[in-house]
Formats: sequence, structure tokens, C-alpha cells
Amino acid sequence: MVFSLFNRKEKHDSRRAREALLARTADSRPGPDADTLAAQREAARRTEEKINQIESEMIAAAAVARASAEPAPANPATATRPQAPAPVQPARSAAGFDPATAVLGDQADAMAIDVNRSALPNVLEEAAILYSNGQAQPASLALRQALADPGLGTWQSLAWLMLLDLYQALGERPAFESLALEYAARFESSPPGWSELLVAPASAARPAGPNGSAAVEFAACLDASVAAQVDSIIAASARRRETIVDFGKVEALDAAAAEALLRLLAQFGQGQAGLVVRGAEALFTAARGAIEPGRRDPSEAAWMLALQALRVLGRQQAFEDLSIEYCVTYEVSPPSWEPIGAAIRAGEATSQVAAATPSRPAGEADAFPLRGDVLGRMQAELPALRAHAASRSTVVVDCRGLRRMEFVAAGDLLNEVVALRGAGKQVQFVEPNYLVYALMLVMGIQELAEIRRRRI
Repeated sequence: MVFSLFNRKEKHDSRRAREALLARTADSRPGPDADTLAAQREAARRTEEKINQIESEMIAAAAVARASAEPAPANPATATRPQAPAPVQPARSAAGFDPATAVLGDQADAMAIDVNRSALPNVLEEAAILYSNGQAQPASLALRQALADPGLGTWQSLAWLMLLDLYQALGERPAFESLALEYAARFESSPPGWSELLVAPASAARPAGPNGSAAVEFAACLDASVAAQVDSIIAASARRRETIVDFGKVEALDAAAAEALLRLLAQFGQGQAGLVVRGAEALFTAARGAIEPGRRDPSEAAWMLALQALRVLGRQQAFEDLSIEYCVTYEVSPPSWEPIGAAIRAGEATSQVAAATPSRPAGEADAFPLRGDVLGRMQAELPALRAHAASRSTVVVDCRGLRRMEFVAAGDLLNEVVALRGAGKQVQFVEPNYLVYALMLVMGIQELAEIRRRRI
């Protein structure tokens, strides 16, 4: 990572620009209030101060190291002019080993690497923040106007790539293909291809099928925000004979999410409408990962959800084993096995989920995945990231399946990167889409972590 002793004024100017940008975009966000805007400004100020502090410490450490490594000259006549220090390169082992390449494949070396400070134009900052806060149409308008702006200079290609990714996120394939042709003519190079991975579902529920069923997919990391999705499913169930819920993507959840999902299962267990649970194995794995035998958490919801998932799967022996662990942990009688009930049954994961999941080259288990829309305070993702990083000196974050990250989530992610760097770890973000990439530049994440851009 490259730092400069002479960019302090630029950093303070950048902070003022970011705060002004938040004020300008506030009116276009849905239902803003002064407290939320003030909190975002304060978060931006605190994270900027943390960046400055980390940078100052690294500069001071480098200066001390250089001073101790340079022997004093024998006399002024024979003293040689000191050489400028070489730029610091992304961390590799002595053998030239790059963790991201090992984890995600040889194509990582072909990606552009941005580790220097950003001077992102205001229009691109504004578009990135608008999209991050769910304002896709205003972001699209800003980017459309930016395409013909000669003042963007070398940043103009990024405006095109951001708009192409935005069309994919909105599922607007005709607009994407038309702009892709314009991109090829404008830059005389191949445009990005269409990727279903970046396409967000139009709504939480897919259209009802001929038998009155509707499929609802859940995100990779679940927190308290899933309660609204559960409420929507329960409200719509009165109009359908059967609802399909798909947990095939779920990788982590917290106690608040577990409580909401238990309420969902209880509602269908006592109602007339049917519920098909797809990806019940993934749901069990996520719930099991949130608990630990002998650790008495304030909420038992994750334990109960893991047991309910085993009921859905019909795995009585596993249920009884886990119930004994629950009994020992909380010093209560173990729950007894009961079938889940006729209204709820297990189903296989959808083919859409398999198509939306990035292919996993050998060794990708060493990368931490961020997928779908990362919203709110990252209450499920950050604990999982910390656990993943605990035994690693280089933390590789796979962003290929990440569609959108809210501004407040990006602030939390920046704070986490600061903590990881403070612990002596290197952090690499691999192939975020260009809207998320621009938001990372707005937040200054590239000053503390390596960002490997997606190949065209």
C-alpha cells in the first residue's frame, strides 16, 4: 500500500467533500431523518480519523526502520545520497505466494490492482452512495449524464462500467446490451458480459406458480432485518395454498434472525397453508454455527432453530444428540423428538440458487464470501469475518457475489479492516462489482486493503 507524507490537506478536503456529498444526496433517499444523516457524517469523520491514525503509525514505523538501517557515513566527503524507499507492494511470501491467487485461481494476477488513494470525481461518489442506499434510478441518471462528461478524464471508463453493473443489478438486460455495444465502440475493447450473479430479485417473492405457490429466497447472512421478510411471507400465505422458502444461500445468522425464522415455522405449523423448506441443511449448518456447547447465550433461538431444521430434515438421531448438548448447556430437560407436522415439508434447493452461486475453484474455502445485498450494521457478517480471520495472516474476501452494500455497512466494514490491519493482518477484496468498488473508494478502504478489480 502506498502512503504519502504530503496528502494530509487532500485528505481533509476529501472528508469535507464526502460530508457535503452526503448532505446533497440526503433529499433523494427514502424517508431520511436528521439523526440518520448526522450519524453517517459522524461515522465518516471517525473512520477518516482512523485512516489518518493508521497511516501516521505506518509512516513513522517505516521512517524508524529506514533510519536504523542506514549506517552513519564515515565522513561528509564520502557520504552518499540516500536512495528513495521503494513503494510497498501487496504482501506476498518469500516465494512470491499470493493468497488471493491461490484461493481464487490464476486469473487474479490478470486483474488490475488499486491500492493508491482515490480522487473519485464527485458525480461517481454521488452515484455510488445513491446506489448503496437503494436509490438505483437516481444513480442511473447521474451515471448516464457522466458518460459524456469530458471532465472525468481517466475516470470515464469507470462511469461506463458502473452503469453496466447497475443495469445488471436492475435486471435490465436490453439496456445493458445496448450500452455494452456503445462501450465496445467507445473504448475499442470487449465489454463486460451479462452475469446472473449480479441480478437482484425484483421482489422477495417469485411469481406464484399454477398451483398458487410462491418461492422466497433468503440472503447469505441473516440478521434482525429478516423479520420484515418473515412478516411479508406470513401475510401473503393467507392467499396461497403453499409457500416455498429457500435457505440454500444461507451461511450465517444471528439470534434475532433465528427468532424470526422460528416464528415463521410456528405460524405455518399451526395454519392451513403448506410450507416447503428448501435448503434446510444449509439452514441447520448456519444455526449450528451460531451456537457452542457449554456456552450459555442470552437467547436460545439459534439452538431451537437448529433443532427445528433437523425436524424438517427428519433426522431424529441428530436431533436427539443436539438436544442433549442443549440440555447440558442450559441445565434443562432436553426437547423431545416430534415430527415437524404435515403442513411443513423439506424440498430440494432450486436450480436458480446453484446458478447464482460463484463457481468455487480448488482451495476457495480459504476465502470469506460476501454475497447478495449487505445491509445495516453487518451483525451477522462481521462476527463470521472475525472468526475467519482469526487464524490467517492474509484475509481474502470474495466479493464476486456481492450486489450491493449500504453506506452504513461500508462504514462498519472499514472499521473492521482498520482493526484487522491493527492486528498485523493483510486484507484483500477480490472482484467487487464496480458500484461496490466505487463505494470502497469513497470510504477510503483502498488505503488499508488491496482491491482486485474484476476483469472485463
